[in-house]
Parts: sequence; structure tokens; C-alpha cells
Amino acid sequence: MMQLEQQVTQRLDQLEQQHEEQQEQSERQQKIEKHQIEQQTRLHRQTELAQEVARLGEQQQASQQALTGLLGEHATAEHWQQALENAIEQARQTESSAAEALQQIQSQLIQLAAELKSAQQQQQSLQQELAELDVQISEWRGQHPELDDTALDTLLTYDDAHVEQLRLQLNATDKALEQAKVLLQERDQRLQQHQAQYSDLSVSTQLAAALQQAHEQSALGEQQCADLRAELSEDQRRRNANSELQARINDANDEYLRWARLASLIGSAEGDKFRKIAQAYNLDLLVHHANAQLRQLVRRYRLKRGGSMLGLLVMDTEMGDELRSVHSLSGGETFLVSLALALGLASMASSTLRIESLFIDEGFGSLDPESLQLAMDALDGLQAQGRKVGVISHVQEMHERIPVQIKVRRQGNGLSTIEVGN
Repeated sequence: MMQLEQQVTQRLDQLEQQHEEQQEQSERQQKIEKHQIEQQTRLHRQTELAQEVARLGEQQQASQQALTGLLGEHATAEHWQQALENAIEQARQTESSAAEALQQIQSQLIQLAAELKSAQQQQQSLQQELAELDVQISEWRGQHPELDDTALDTLLTYDDAHVEQLRLQLNATDKALEQAKVLLQERDQRLQQHQAQYSDLSVSTQLAAALQQAHEQSALGEQQCADLRAELSEDQRRRNANSELQARINDANDEYLRWARLASLIGSAEGDKFRKIAQAYNLDLLVHHANAQLRQLVRRYRLKRGGSMLGLLVMDTEMGDELRSVHSLSGGETFLVSLALALGLASMASSTLRIESLFIDEGFGSLDPESLQLAMDALDGLQAQGRKVGVISHVQEMHERIPVQIKVRRQGNGLSTIEVGN
């Protein structure tokens, strides 16, 4: 049983490792898709280069004809022809490099596909072995019906002192059994001696009494042997149960160690360690989505985690990727970064629900004309994606660009009117 449960534990560990390999397989699949996209890009580039080569060839012929007609045998035409030939040769080299890169990517795709197939086969094999182990465990429980859940729970309550006491009782039982065997052997020898010594019929009464006494002692010895055998069988059963109990204790200890490792990774006395890890993970996702939006708003800056566990820094790409505090940004730059974070948060939420409306309150007045143009272009892009974008602003340039407007006009005495129009 101990060996079987160890095999189950090993198989469970293998399944856990297989789960990790599936995650790695998913990452490989993402790499394959990325390589496919790069392959399509290179093919597109290769086509463009081929078209460029054809165009350059046509330009070369046209140039040669034009120069021949205009200059005749003038040396300047040879210079132009040499330059065109150099350009064609360079284009051919570029095309050759692209073809080699395409071949390498195709080789990588074949290799990744083979690894994926091998991992799937290994996963199927492990799942089949796990099913076989489940069947073996069920068969073992069927062969030991006396060890139900109540009996196993009772055995688990035995401490080391009780187990040691059972071992001492077993040793005493073994010794008593050996003594009974020796006593029975002595009685048999004495009986044989009496039978040989008192063979005369005149002492038949004494022999009968001695024989009766020997039979009684033999029956008593047999009864003692039977009792000792029963105790020995019970002790052996307890030994087996103790072995199974020890195996269950070892399994429970292994389970405790697994939970202890998990607690050391994500547990804390305050209960906030796992929450901080989850917050840091979500912050990484938010920074990723926000940087995707920030590239369209201002190419100079990128967001990066730093300063603290949940802090943010700004990376200045025009200053050698220098990291700065977000507080060092100007008002307009701060607005663009905040807008990128808001759009990134909307992108994260769009994976589980669709956000069709977005409202932005002020902040546009602190932007220079170029930054204002970038912000308006980004909002136009969101509107083109089917989202409704509402802007609350007093900037006149935005009033001129927004076709549909809701104007609020003061009437005095705390009253206002709303006008919808262009």
C-alpha cells in the first residue's frame, strides 16, 4: 500500500509538472503565432522588394533610353547606369537575406510543432497512468473492507507510546508461545518415558492417571498456544494497520509540506501578501496596456514599475531611457499619461465586458497645440472603434472639432439650460 500511495504521489507530481509544461507549451504556441506574423511581414517585405527591383529595372531602361536619346555617347550616362546597377544588386541582396530569414522561421515552426506534439502525447500517457492508479486504489480498498474510514481514523489516533506498547506485547506473546512449545515438548517426552517405564499391567492405574494428567496438560498447552496464536494474529494485524497508518501519516506530512511551501510563498500574518502580489500582477498588465496607448499619444515616454512595490516611474526615451518620477512631468504630459492609463484600464476591462462609453472631464486646457492634436486623434480612434467618447471642456479648439455637442448655458439664479446640437 505504501508503495502504491508513493506511486500516486509521484504521478500527481508528474501531472503538476505536466500542467507547467502545458503552460510552457502555450507560451511556445504564442511564439509560433508571433513567428508566423513575422514570416508574413517578411513575405510582404519580400514582395515589396521584388516589386522595387522590377520598378528599378524599368527605371534603368527608361533612363538608359532617355540618356541615349539626349546625350548619345556622353560619359555621364555610364555613371547613371552604374548607379542603377548598384541599386539593383543591393535590392537582390536584400531579397536573398529575406529568403534566408524566412527559411529559418519555417525551420523553427517545424521544430516547435514537433515539441508540441510530443508534449501532448506525454500528457495523454500520464493521464492514462493516473486512471490505472485510481483503479488499483479502488481494488485495494475492496480487498481490505475491514479498514473502513472509521477504522483508519482510529488507527490515526494511536501515538508512538501506544505503538511501542503493542510491540512489547507482541514480543511477550512470542516468548510465551515459545515457552508453551518447549513445555509441550517436555510433557510429550515425560509421557513417552512413563509409557516405557510402566509397561506392566499391574501399574495400569498409575499409567492411566499419568496419561490423563498428561492429556490435561497437553490440552492446557494447546489452549495456551491457540490463545497465543490469536494474540499473534491480532498483533500482526495491528502491525499491518500501523504500517498503513504510518504511510498515511507520511502522506499527511507531505501534504502539510506542500501547503507550508504555498504559505511561505503567498501567506503572511497580515493576510496582504497575496493581495499585493495580485495587485502587482494587475499593475504590470495595466502598464502594458497603458504603454500601448501612450505610444500613440507621446512617443517620448514609457511607463515602468519602480520606486515601490506598486509605484510607477516614467522612462524618457529621448534621454537614454532615463527613469524619472511621474511628478517631474509637466501638466500636459501628466494629462496624456493619465489618459493613457485610463485607456489601458478600459482595454483590460474589455476582456470580460464591453465598455462602449468613455467620459473625460477637463485637463485639455493644459495641453499645447501638438499635444492637444494627439489627444484628439486618440479620441477619434476610440470613436472609430465603436465607443462613445464624451468630453467636458471649455477649450475652443475642441468645440470646433467635436460635431455633436451638449451645451450648458447659465440663466442666473442657479438655473441653466441644455442645448443639443452641432
